Amino acid sequence: MIGYIDQTLREIHAADGSLVLVRDGDSLVIDRAELRLYGIDAPELRQTCADAKGEPWRCGEAAKSALNQIVSRGGLRCSPRARDRFGREVATCRVNGLDDVGAAMLRDGFAVVFGTAPDGDYQSAETGARVAKRGIWQGGFMPPSEWRHQHPRPDGGHD
Repeated sequence: MIGYIDQTLREIHAADGSLVLVRDGDSLVIDRAELRLYGIDAPELRQTCADAKGEPWRCGEAAKSALNQIVSRGGLRCSPRARDRFGREVATCRVNGLDDVGAAMLRDGFAVVFGTAPDGDYQSAETGARVAKRGIWQGGFMPPSEWRHQHPRPDGGHD
């Protein structure tokens, strides 16, 4: 699936030893606290996209797998910035003290810039993925925010 291996069976720990669970392409649970990555919006877990030939593929599951692979590098540290309407922390996260997780998801083509991007790096990461046709940019896709609007969850929750 687009070069990403799902590693959900392997435990992931943050730099402080907390257990990390990847919910989807832009959401984590760290030591039972829900967290959303700042500045990005990834396809929803149940969302499909079209590949270069117009064939459907599970881009939401691929985004989750991509985020899982990134945070599996180790040394995850998150800096809270705000709370979203669901009460989750919105945070900027880094792995191994270097790579910004949100920027990595954008570079790999598994997210789009959400809201006011934190800096030009996010927009340039998205543009680079779009030009190179990586991830969701290889074919057609519905922006995640539009997909959520057209596919509301019956329980009113979030994916």
